[in-house]
Amino acid sequence: MLSSVAGIGLLSGFAFFASHRYHKEVPKSEEKELKVTLSAGFGDVAVARGTRSAVLDADIESEKGIDPDNFIEYAIRDRIGYVTINTNAEHGSKQGKRSINFEGFNSDSWKVRLTDAVPISFDISLGLGKGMFDLTGLRVKDLKISAGASSVWLAFGSPNKTVIEDLTLESGLCKFSAEGLCNANFNHMKFEGGVGSYLLDFGGKLNKEVDVDIEVGLGSLTVRIPESVGARIIYEKSWIAHIDLDPDFSELQQNNYFSSNYRSAAGKMNIKIDAGLGRVKIQRE
Repeated sequence: MLSSVAGIGLLSGFAFFASHRYHKEVPKSEEKELKVTLSAGFGDVAVARGTRSAVLDADIESEKGIDPDNFIEYAIRDRIGYVTINTNAEHGSKQGKRSINFEGFNSDSWKVRLTDAVPISFDISLGLGKGMFDLTGLRVKDLKISAGASSVWLAFGSPNKTVIEDLTLESGLCKFSAEGLCNANFNHMKFEGGVGSYLLDFGGKLNKEVDVDIEVGLGSLTVRIPESVGARIIYEKSWIAHIDLDPDFSELQQNNYFSSNYRSAAGKMNIKIDAGLGRVKIQRE
């Protein structure tokens, strides 16, 4: 019966593959900090908060029958834990290290949960696929996301207890959506978009003055700013790009648009926008 089903699938142009599921957990020991490097060429990746007792708790679904222990390592050096997720690397471990590597996967699904007990630095690179990064509850110390032809969703659902000095988001040909960015607790943020649809929602709590640099090539950008936050938009008009400003903003200086509460608000944002051929929309919520 199974061979008949497989034959029908091949004749109709479709092939059916069995799905293999794996689980890997790394218990927490002496780590005082984590550094996470994720490089995924294909597939769906989800990162979220786990438990305090496990550095990493991962569920992996793959069309390949593999031994995950051949691909997963963990390294601790000077009480810093190093996590590496690399779908593009060759099989094998680095001599003298114990690090976590997810290697040799193509169109798989990864659900990765990380400990909230220590600060975490992220360096994430995505090729073709989907990234779901719910960093709510994690102690994020540093964050860089670079996405190619991917669909990316990033969220901070509650205030980050660790300060991010520089938050960097880069997006190529893709859809990028970020929510609760004020909760990220950054001092400086940079966003670069190529061709795509982008949503930057600065919801959350802000009690300091921060700087944001936004560069967009060809695409649609929506920026949402809470009404409680004072905002200054620095944008030079051009005939190839269009900006749609909320009525709360007034051009008090040339190419400088201020919200009505900019001087009185406890939290302030200075947002510089450089847009090519595209549309920019600034909303108050």
